[in-house]
Amino acid sequence: MEQQRFDYLVNELHEFDGMEEIFVLNSNGNVLFKSEDFQLTEEEAKEILKAWKEKESALMFQSSRFAILKNDEIQLAAKNIVGGKGNIVGSITKEGDYLLAHTRDEGLIVLEWSIFVNKVAWS
Repeated sequence: MEQQRFDYLVNELHEFDGMEEIFVLNSNGNVLFKSEDFQLTEEEAKEILKAWKEKESALMFQSSRFAILKNDEIQLAAKNIVGGKGNIVGSITKEGDYLLAHTRDEGLIVLEWSIFVNKVAWS
């Protein structure tokens, strides 16, 4: 994925209130792009991708646990149930990278966020 494509995706994803951090990982879990400067270590990114690929029951993001509610080859939807820390939603892109976003609990519900991210990732 190129910077211009990432910038386009970020712009499209900000269509709804509630979109927070957006990041793209390659198939090895390396961070390719981040929408802003926020804490995301390479180790944490690799663990998120591992949880997705290995269909684990939860993932960790910024020291919070997110229960994975939907997990298939092209989409991910996880929710922080007890802390009110929002959702982690993702989609594989047409380039084969992994587009992930942290969203607040507003605007859309977690599965709607997941569908929206998937739609944008393939646009």
